[in-house]
Amino acid sequence: MQVIYEGVDIYPEISVGRCWHDMRAYGAMDSLQVDFGDINGTWDKWNPKAGDTIEIKDGAARTGKMYIAHVTPKSSQMQVTAYPAPQSMRERRNRSWQRVRLLQLVSEIARTNGMEWESYGLDNPEYAYVEQDNESDLAFLNRRLTLESAALIIFDGKLIAYSAPWMESQESNGEVEIRAGLDYTFRDDSNLAYGSCTVTDGSTTSTFTVGQGKSLNRVIQGRISNVAEASRFAKGLLREANRDAVEMTIRTDSMLRQYAAGSVLTLHADKAASWDGKAFVKAMRHDYYDSRCKIWLTKPLEGY
Repeated sequence: MQVIYEGVDIYPEISVGRCWHDMRAYGAMDSLQVDFGDINGTWDKWNPKAGDTIEIKDGAARTGKMYIAHVTPKSSQMQVTAYPAPQSMRERRNRSWQRVRLLQLVSEIARTNGMEWESYGLDNPEYAYVEQDNESDLAFLNRRLTLESAALIIFDGKLIAYSAPWMESQESNGEVEIRAGLDYTFRDDSNLAYGSCTVTDGSTTSTFTVGQGKSLNRVIQGRISNVAEASRFAKGLLREANRDAVEMTIRTDSMLRQYAAGSVLTLHADKAASWDGKAFVKAMRHDYYDSRCKIWLTKPLEGY
């Protein structure tokens, strides 16, 4: 294993306790939590501080460059928490745009924060007016992408904006067998899922319906340009409300380095037949200390 701190591999000089890298395909940033042994006060001499960079590597598994947010001294330990976005992305801002396209927003926010960007499967709609009102760039971009049935992953200095339906439709990255003895749990709350979503800004309203179920009603902050835009937003918010209705959690005794949040897997689930087929990795935890992982899976949504 390598622990790259401010560009230098410090692993030979330190001891590592808990080392968890939590990866998320939507809803929150990745995070890294590392407990370093610090009997000799090594970390205090190095004067670690917020904004320093850290990266963990272990074969094909890597966290990418992450920015330290918290350094917490404990008894004979130093606990470090880091995120893949710099502090500037979490600072509140106020600004607005007219006649702007979605990917222009992604590009400008990436440039503002010294990052690169990529997009996958996204349309590039134009908005008549968009306002960022006392929101961080991270919260603003997540909100805007959610309205468009999309999501954001931040990895190694790059903003990755992707269409959720497009991502879920990709070919499987690999196969996992749900066999006797595997540590897994699952729940199915699909009976509680919404069947439709109605969106309004007070003047423009539209409803997107996918099937039977209760109705979700949402009031949008800001302007909606037309009914077509309102319908897209209703679809995105319905997807957000229903995407976690069915979930499986798997714990493994190995790292599964070839997968990450956003991967699509094929499950062979004789012991849980309703899960047989494709599943989407919504989150994944690499435990670098114990060389194992935990995977959170959802079923791809159909029809939206």
